[in-house]
Amino acid sequence: MAVFAVIFIAAWIAAFVSWFRMVTAKDRKTYWKSIALFVGPILLVFAVAELGGLFPEVDFENQPKPEPPEFNDVFGPMPLSQKILLGAAGATWIIGGNILFIVHNRRTNKRWWHQLNPFNPPFKDFNGKEWSILVGLLVVSMVLGVAAISQNPPEPQPSLNK
Repeated sequence: MAVFAVIFIAAWIAAFVSWFRMVTAKDRKTYWKSIALFVGPILLVFAVAELGGLFPEVDFENQPKPEPPEFNDVFGPMPLSQKILLGAAGATWIIGGNILFIVHNRRTNKRWWHQLNPFNPPFKDFNGKEWSILVGLLVVSMVLGVAAISQNPPEPQPSLNK
């Protein structure tokens, strides 16, 4: 368990550093090395957990098949304010992100399909203003999401001691 904990903490640090190097890579070689350094420690954590017996054995044959929830089961019981805030969070992230990439592509004279190439990530050409806009979009979306969650807090469970 101690070895697993050390590997887990090291994997978090390595994954964070390599992710940052991946999104700021200037060439394909650095990009691929960063992906390998991102995925490798994560896979090592799973391998050590499996070898150490940290995953419980599950008999999937006897488990009932999960059914996806209906749309109304998920969004029906929500108050209107929660639906509006969730919609605003999603719209902020999706619309704001698309506008950010459109402006970025115009600034760098790239066509829209260039951002679809996973071997040439658009983040490597971001300037400080674009990074700050991206972080701002993330913060605003998360704040709206947290506000939406707080609109419908879970009901307290009855105590078994009564």
